Amino acid sequence: MDNRKSKDKSEKQIIDLNHYRKERDEERRREYERVLFNRILGVYSYTEGAGQKALTHVEVLDVSYSGLRFREDKPELPMRVGQKVALRFYFTPSSYLRVVLDVKRVTKFKEDERTGYDYGCEMDSATKSAEVLKSFVGFMYKYAETACNDENPPPNFY
Repeated sequence: MDNRKSKDKSEKQIIDLNHYRKERDEERRREYERVLFNRILGVYSYTEGAGQKALTHVEVLDVSYSGLRFREDKPELPMRVGQKVALRFYFTPSSYLRVVLDVKRVTKFKEDERTGYDYGCEMDSATKSAEVLKSFVGFMYKYAETACNDENPPPNFY
């Protein structure tokens, strides 16, 4: 039985429109995240070791109140489950939000000509930046609920 329909046993089924609204809002939020994280913000992992410091660009795939999922192409040293990692969310070329994450899941990926790892991470909620990122995620959810679709967007939006 289609779980979007009412559980009523009668022959008349009522389609639950809330399910469709939630799907639409979720897709809009994910689309907004992709534009925001991959075209406007710069997100980098920061590592220190052996006297060297390195910033590595990462692709944010999904973000929620409790954590995020990101992808790293061909990392020299792949992260491990249980490892703490600091991501930098650059809002300007010289200022960033440092978010500390705990790696919970590591999965290899191979897509077209790209290879690397997907990381599922939980946010360290004890840091000040966690509250800022949660507010940011809240904004993205509200945006998805209220944004309108433009059927004829301007040709040079950004």
